[in-house]
Amino acid sequence: MSRSAAGVEDRIVAKTVDLAEIPIIDFSPFRHGGEAGKQAVAAEIADACARIGFFYLKGHDVPPQVLAETFAQSKAFFQRPVEARRQSAATLQWYRGWIPMPKREGVLDRNSRLFEQYRIQADFSDRPDPDPVFDRPNRWPEDMPDFRAACEAHYAAMLGLSRDLLHAFAIGLGQPEDCFDAWFDRPICQLSLLYYIPIPEGADVEVSNTVSHTDEGPLTILAQDSVGGLEVKRRDGSWISAPPVPGAYTINIGDMMMWWSNGRFLSNYHRVRNKAGVERFSIPFFLNPDQHTVVAPLPALVAQDGGQVRFEPVHVGSHLKRFYARLEKSPGDFL
Repeated sequence: MSRSAAGVEDRIVAKTVDLAEIPIIDFSPFRHGGEAGKQAVAAEIADACARIGFFYLKGHDVPPQVLAETFAQSKAFFQRPVEARRQSAATLQWYRGWIPMPKREGVLDRNSRLFEQYRIQADFSDRPDPDPVFDRPNRWPEDMPDFRAACEAHYAAMLGLSRDLLHAFAIGLGQPEDCFDAWFDRPICQLSLLYYIPIPEGADVEVSNTVSHTDEGPLTILAQDSVGGLEVKRRDGSWISAPPVPGAYTINIGDMMMWWSNGRFLSNYHRVRNKAGVERFSIPFFLNPDQHTVVAPLPALVAQDGGQVRFEPVHVGSHLKRFYARLEKSPGDFL
């Protein structure tokens, strides 16, 4: 997550606007409509990514029961007593599992993290020389076997959908459909189960559950419950609500896809403000490339831009490990 700097935007209240601000795109023609269907859907996606960096995706072919079971298991976990949740808590040495809200004293501010998380990552512990950050096995609540089964099924479904979305992004950028495939052999993805408390009445307007930020990977697939609270920044600097659309995932691109596109696609700021007065659940899937991938603007796009390279190359593993370096310096902000 790339946080925004403190500023006036934290005090801007999001407007409720027509859903056309964030288009709803039917993915069915991409998978089942032949070449013409692929081109049409890819063009819609490219337009959304250039304008606001967000879109809703229906026609994704993910069975409804996969999502329903994951939400059910997420709610069951977060409704357990604290001591039961703590049995599968993440640690600085094994940062997978339950992550509580940080304990903070005094008045809430923009840095107050008002949510809990269950963090699940790609498990490549079978590597001959496993990386201690990216290749550890996941931590699971031992007395909830259905929790693990639901999360693993959801992870697999999101990874499959992500690979198809990468093809759509490639076509939308005028590149070969398999343009990104080589960088996603063993992607270091993350699935998060998120539990948001309501923002207390009387809290300052800058208080949010998650501070405004961009996502660091190429794309995020978000499943929202019916409560809402997601807000997105427009190019003109104003904020709009991005309410849940039944049967659709909320998709946004992140920094790495913006870099690959040499700035054609927008990695956009977003935040969560749960003002509904009830608890909120969401399930984001963060697609990341293979650990040793170097992300840089695609040469063909740089050539189209007269040789102008707008972003420097970034090593995926080194870039994402900055998060763990922050953890070690300020563990109280996360654990």
